[in-house]
Amino acid sequence: MPESDRAGLEAALEASGLLDAWVLPDGSALGVNGHDVLLAPSGGPVSGPSLADVLRPDVDHGEGRAASLGEATVIGLLAAIGLGSGGGAGTWVAADGRFRVGALTGTWAKPAAAYIGEGAREAARRARIAVLGTELASLREESQAAAARSEAIAAHRRTLDAELASVPDESSLTRAHALVSAAADTVRKARLRREERAAEVTEAAGRAARAATELTETATDLGLPADRGGLTGVRHALGSLAAALAALWPAVRERGEAARQVDDEHAEAADAERRAGELAARAEDAEREAAAADERHRTLRSTVGAAVAELERRLAETADAQRICEAGQKAAQRRHAEADREAGRAEGRIEQLEKDLTDAVGARADAIAALQRFTATGLLAVALPELAIPAADDGPWAATRAIALARAIETGLSSVDDTDAAWERVQRRLSEELKTLQDTLSRHGHSASARMVEDGMVVDIVYQGRDRAVPELAEALAEEVGELTRILSAHEREILETHLITEVAGTLQELIGAAERQVRDMNTELEDRPTSTGMRLRLVWRPSRKAPLGLGQARERLRQSADAWTGEDRAAVGEFLQAQIARQQSDDGSGSRLEHLTAALDYRSWHEFGVERHQHGRWVPATGPASGGERVLAVSVPLFAAASSHYASAGSPHAPRLVTLDEAFAGVDDDSRAKCLGLLSAFDLDVVMTSEREWACYPQVPGIAIAQLSRIDDVAAVLVTRWEWDGTRRQRRDDPVRQPAPDVAGRSEREPQWS
Repeated sequence: MPESDRAGLEAALEASGLLDAWVLPDGSALGVNGHDVLLAPSGGPVSGPSLADVLRPDVDHGEGRAASLGEATVIGLLAAIGLGSGGGAGTWVAADGRFRVGALTGTWAKPAAAYIGEGAREAARRARIAVLGTELASLREESQAAAARSEAIAAHRRTLDAELASVPDESSLTRAHALVSAAADTVRKARLRREERAAEVTEAAGRAARAATELTETATDLGLPADRGGLTGVRHALGSLAAALAALWPAVRERGEAARQVDDEHAEAADAERRAGELAARAEDAEREAAAADERHRTLRSTVGAAVAELERRLAETADAQRICEAGQKAAQRRHAEADREAGRAEGRIEQLEKDLTDAVGARADAIAALQRFTATGLLAVALPELAIPAADDGPWAATRAIALARAIETGLSSVDDTDAAWERVQRRLSEELKTLQDTLSRHGHSASARMVEDGMVVDIVYQGRDRAVPELAEALAEEVGELTRILSAHEREILETHLITEVAGTLQELIGAAERQVRDMNTELEDRPTSTGMRLRLVWRPSRKAPLGLGQARERLRQSADAWTGEDRAAVGEFLQAQIARQQSDDGSGSRLEHLTAALDYRSWHEFGVERHQHGRWVPATGPASGGERVLAVSVPLFAAASSHYASAGSPHAPRLVTLDEAFAGVDDDSRAKCLGLLSAFDLDVVMTSEREWACYPQVPGIAIAQLSRIDDVAAVLVTRWEWDGTRRQRRDDPVRQPAPDVAGRSEREPQWS
């Protein structure tokens, strides 16, 4: 075939995916990527021209897998693919680069064949060998140059090693000097502590002697023993007496009141019975008198010689006496009935009082048992650790002991808020604290569980394989923390005195010096760019309002070299750093030692930045009254400096340093705009900004790309015109158009254009 037809045929095969398809022993062709079946020639050769007319298989019989594929199979596969579109085959390729695979059609072109034909493959191989030879020669040159540089570097390193070996080592001297200074400081502090303790001992001895004398005199006056054991016995006796009296008086008072009520009821009942007897006797007398009066009346009536007036008088007296007797009889009957009722009520009252007394005794016994059970949970010992609690295995408590303990508990907890709101807060906090305790203990291989008891919740802790109560665990942890604190304090002092004071001080000196130099460089840039009104700005790096105490003196010492410090300077710097570490540990009790040291020695938290402007011959804070443009500059310029400082931490000088500005420099005059944009260039910042009129075409700007947006009312479109400023001239640029790129198989994919 001609070279052009061979190139077109190879292009068609490559674009259709048939060129690099795998051929299986059964004659199926599989795509390399994804193994999708492209062709399975089950219908036999095509009618008309086929690839078998122009291509011949070249099977490598030396390859085992290739040898399993016979040439007849490959010829049959080639015969199933048509050559040109005239045969009506479903799959065909043409010498002009056109192809069809089922419903897929397309075309492609190549300048020359690289796979079809032994000569083409040989030419491609020789071209690849030539390219590889050129690359190999280039790599040899680079290798020789690298070897030369390596030899030069090795010679330089040997020179440096020799010079370094000739320099005497001062680490031992520095370490010894630090140790001597630390030892001297330790001796001085120990001597001061010894003197202070001696003075305290002398003063305490004097107070003890005076107290002993006063105790002896007071004991003699009061007739009490002066020794500790005797006073303890007297105190216990007084406490027992007070408890006994406190328990006795309410019972005596209740019993006396009940006895008085019973005596009163008995007296009322006896009085009622006496009055009833008197009234009954009077009623009998009245009946006898009435009978006698009747008898006399009959006698008088039978007596003829009696005077009428005397008879009438006596009759009237008899009638009055009878009426009086009847009234007295009725009153006596009423009093008798009332006395009976009063006696019944008195008996009922006596029974109720006896029942109330029994119930009170039972309730007191239940309360004592509940108190005894509650003390067995250990919660009372947690709330009042100094309270003496009777042993739980002594049997039921006596009322005197329980009442004394209850009164002591009430006195000890009198200041505790026992409202419903406080109880709800405690309940909520209890679950949170329990969760925190469980999480903390589980991280270290321990466990904590809670169980509900009669009057609260008890937490059971398994610490180091042993069951421990909360007070016991707290004491153990307190002792362990105290011991670790003592050890860590000693280690901290040693580290501060031998390492931190020299190494950290040197690092802090470098960092503080670098920060001051950076602020100075920024202020130099700001000094050269005043506004059109003459306003100048500057940054101030100063101790913050929340700076630790002693920062001013420590900062002055940290500006000096550690080699020039005196013993007093070392002690001052060490105390300052140790104070920061202690403060950080107290503020953040959950952090690690590394986190505490990192936060405590972070010099950035000791300082703050401020912005000042030059006004009326002096520097004042930039927060005062100013015009709109001056306020914009006072806010924007420090932010540019901060962004530049942040981007300076990038490891690569080619890293992007992007800042975005919306409605940039609104209200600022053109001269100040030009200076601010020049300041962005001086800070080496990459700016992307929007503005209603700013194009940034100033000599201070080395280069910028501009997209001008324009629109017309009632037109749903925006016109974008592109410009570029190179520092001296602004030029119009066409919109970038991206060309479609072919894929591996030669197929093109169109991408949207920029607009």
